[in-house]
Amino acid sequence: MHRLQHVTLLVNDIQSATKFYTEHFGFRPIEKQGLDYPGAFLRINEYEELHLAQIPDVAASFRGHFCLRIDNFNEHFYRFQGMGLLDVEAWGKMRELAGGVIQMYIRDPSGNLVELTSHPEDRHLIDPAILDGPEWGGRPFRLHRDTTGEG
Repeated sequence: MHRLQHVTLLVNDIQSATKFYTEHFGFRPIEKQGLDYPGAFLRINEYEELHLAQIPDVAASFRGHFCLRIDNFNEHFYRFQGMGLLDVEAWGKMRELAGGVIQMYIRDPSGNLVELTSHPEDRHLIDPAILDGPEWGGRPFRLHRDTTGEG
């Protein structure tokens, strides 16, 4: 069996990045000794980890990201909207994916892009006000110009 063991993000400030991921997503710090750079290892679940490395000479990617499927999409949406962290530029506005999954993107304190998706079975729980907001309904990101004449 293959499974993702960890994702490493480059961050500007290890303390603010650690606080962001522990407070907003409940990731748990893992004690690591002997790192030769400012870093933090966070446990996502039984199998997966997020590693944070403070290496300031590399900029965050504009579209590169990792995705978390989250509980209580509404709560996360309103929290991150209120913090001004929603990103509708990199991959377009929020949208519904196949199977009823709702998708949004946010930026962490270092500018790293994080995709957040609802559980498909929670589609009926999405607040209709979110679907009427300015962040909703944009076209998905298109790498190539549309030549079909449909937009």
